[in-house]
Amino acid sequence: MPALKGSLTYARFFVDGELPDDFRERFMRSIRLRALKPLEPDEEDLERSGWCRVGEAFELELDYESVFYNEFINLGFRTDRWVVPGPLLRAKMREAEAAYLQKKGRERISRKERNELKELVTRRLRRQLSPAMRMADLSWSLNDGVVRFFSHSPKSAGAMTELFQRTFSLKLIPESPYTLAARLGLNKAQEGAWQDLSATNLGSP
Repeated sequence: MPALKGSLTYARFFVDGELPDDFRERFMRSIRLRALKPLEPDEEDLERSGWCRVGEAFELELDYESVFYNEFINLGFRTDRWVVPGPLLRAKMREAEAAYLQKKGRERISRKERNELKELVTRRLRRQLSPAMRMADLSWSLNDGVVRFFSHSPKSAGAMTELFQRTFSLKLIPESPYTLAARLGLNKAQEGAWQDLSATNLGSP
């Protein structure tokens, strides 16, 4: 989901840690190292995530102007995954098995041979297909220590959090009533009252 257009719905995270003095240069090097590297058909990896330009899934060359905007760091988080349609794979497997048995002069194929043939057929199909791609934008307010991630997918949020922490060596804490209360700096009495709160069901019984 893009941050620059469309519906502005996002999940918020708090950044735990201090920025280093040379954070611009250090962060830029680390971001470039973790820019998305597109999947190749013959690779072992079936899925890969990395950074791209905010709002531009196919722009993988990142520079200061595209990443830093005033006190914000803006990035796209892209994930590529190989998805071979099941019916297509089964049809190609039937063709491959028939050709293999004819070549060998046999009527049956072993499980090991079938697995090896499936891997070969899958790699061939990948050369004819493109990986499935999903992308969501991220905007980090350096002054506030808040990251807005324009996706509500738990899987995407988990993968983004892992990549963020490897890139910036800073921990991301998802926003919740308790983490928000901690950031507000409640005193002991307020913390005690907060802990005694219980959820209320406002729906119909």
